[in-house]
Amino acid sequence: MRLSRFAFQSHFGYLVSAFYPLTGYCDRMMLKKLGNQYGNIRKRLSDDFRLSIIMMFCIPAALAIGGFGVYRYLQGDWLMTMVDTLLVVLLFSISGFAWITGNTVLTGIVLVVFTGIGVLSVLYLAGLVGLFWAYVDTIATFFLSPPAFAIPKVLFMVGASVALGSASGLGPLALISFATTVFVVSIFAFSFARRSRAQARLLEEQAIRDPLTGAGNRRALEEELCIAIARVQRRESGAGLLMLDLDHFKEINDRYGHANGDEVLKRFADLVRTHSRHEDRLFRFGGEEFVLLLNNVRDESMILAARHIQQTIRDRLNTHGQPVTCSIGAALASPHDDWESWLHRADNAVYQAKTWGRDTIIVADHLPAGRR
Repeated sequence: MRLSRFAFQSHFGYLVSAFYPLTGYCDRMMLKKLGNQYGNIRKRLSDDFRLSIIMMFCIPAALAIGGFGVYRYLQGDWLMTMVDTLLVVLLFSISGFAWITGNTVLTGIVLVVFTGIGVLSVLYLAGLVGLFWAYVDTIATFFLSPPAFAIPKVLFMVGASVALGSASGLGPLALISFATTVFVVSIFAFSFARRSRAQARLLEEQAIRDPLTGAGNRRALEEELCIAIARVQRRESGAGLLMLDLDHFKEINDRYGHANGDEVLKRFADLVRTHSRHEDRLFRFGGEEFVLLLNNVRDESMILAARHIQQTIRDRLNTHGQPVTCSIGAALASPHDDWESWLHRADNAVYQAKTWGRDTIIVADHLPAGRR
């Protein structure tokens, strides 16, 4: 049976209106997913200084060289087209390797080695054009590789470029000018790269440290717990958590002031760090709560560590002549735990310790380990 034009349009309009909410929902979900991916990429690049430098160098350089490759292809210069194509493939491959593996130190060294070879190849095949790329290579070398590698590499590149330029017929004045300007650019790049790396390290440190006590913050805690749980699940080592909560801390703040309370927190963190092992990690969980991550421990050694910390706080921490104590909840990691469940068990244990009278150690799923 044939439908009239009006009937067909009516049916088609009905189908579109019926499926529009579904297609609109799919579009919104896709946009949300793309937004999340963009946010994750941006966060990773902002968190990893060296990776961001690698990506900012590789992608624009690959696009620029690719443009030259197209031009040379149209001009019939097949040899330079092949060189440009190879460089583009290498740049994209190196940036992909850095993104997937996260090994930015090795990637940076490999990258500047290949860019140096590319510059010398272009200089040998095309003459003067290669010298312009030497400045880009010099700056990239100081930003992407450590100084112990960058300085000898730049010196070698200048010597090799001068030799190839002389063989290509460039005069002494041009070569001296090139070497001098590269030297000036090298000093600038070395100084700026060194300062940028120092600032990046400082920002990374501030991002994972509690500014008052110097302990790790909750972001650092989550990362370290994930690493520890992975080791436990691979049965490489045991790990324990001590949730430390200062007793009656609100009263200290109310009676002696917040400045005095801050001083108590700093001294508490210093005491815990001093009387813990080098491989243990202290984090401020919030307020007067801290978490001590014990690596390579078993149940008995975790309890001994908790008792040692508790006794140290009793003996050495006081304010205005009044002793300060802490309650401790302990939890040994299980292969069935994730970091959240592990932390939750320690948190429940310290809550029980506070309920049972404070200055007490409670081991998760066990009886009290100590009280005085």
